[in-house]
Amino acid sequence: MSDDEVRPKLQRAGAVKSPIQTIDRVAALLEAVAGAGPAGIALTQATDAVGLRASTGRTLLSALVMHGLVVQIESSRRYVLGPRFFELNRTYTLQNDLGAVAAPVLRELWETSQETVQLATLQHGRRVDVSVLVGPQLLNINPTTMRSASEPVEPLIHTAAGKVLLAGLPEAERDRLLASGRTAFDRETVLAELTAVAERGVATNHEEEVTGVCGIAAPVRDHSGRVVAALCLGYPSARRSPAYEERLRAATTASAAELSVLLGAPDDERGHRA
Repeated sequence: MSDDEVRPKLQRAGAVKSPIQTIDRVAALLEAVAGAGPAGIALTQATDAVGLRASTGRTLLSALVMHGLVVQIESSRRYVLGPRFFELNRTYTLQNDLGAVAAPVLRELWETSQETVQLATLQHGRRVDVSVLVGPQLLNINPTTMRSASEPVEPLIHTAAGKVLLAGLPEAERDRLLASGRTAFDRETVLAELTAVAERGVATNHEEEVTGVCGIAAPVRDHSGRVVAALCLGYPSARRSPAYEERLRAATTASAAELSVLLGAPDDERGHRA
């Protein structure tokens, strides 16, 4: 059933049932599909389970298929959960569990480096700091006093964590995000740097965003091998030297790889590229 066929049927159903009733029915169908497991559930089983007519259930399930929340297996015509459902579940899990899982790793890196530790994710095109541990030294970097907890695309290309997050995106999504920025920048230069970040598995920021502030970041991957966060050390430029930066780089990449292991990243995806 095409999108054009589904929408009018939903509109007609909405004329009889309230939006709340429709949402309740959709939620009940999702629960029925989820409860059936990988074998899936037939249309009549799903509609019987939630007390719907077959025609209504078919229309609602077709809408769920249209949005990727449910998939209909071609051979059996049974319904199983779709990729969009798992994507939403992954986002929820990251938002609620990532900080807790990462806490001991971040603490160890903070104690070892004596610099500011940040764990950042990309949400709706903005960098969001999940955790921040401000460095214990008198001269330190405190991001909470420098900017908002979330940044649009413009600063992303000037921070170490932002570069890692951008480099980890699929090409089409990265291009769309870069095109949405309101500040002009040299696209070819930025893309070349992001390619280098992806190859090296580490990104740096030498006072690109704020004078006196440097950073180094590495990718954190989940069980699918996707970059889900950037682990970053922020430090004053006054302490920067080749030897010091190399020490921080080694500590950051090792901690990012350790966190990736905790998230179930495949062996060949742990910290070697962004």
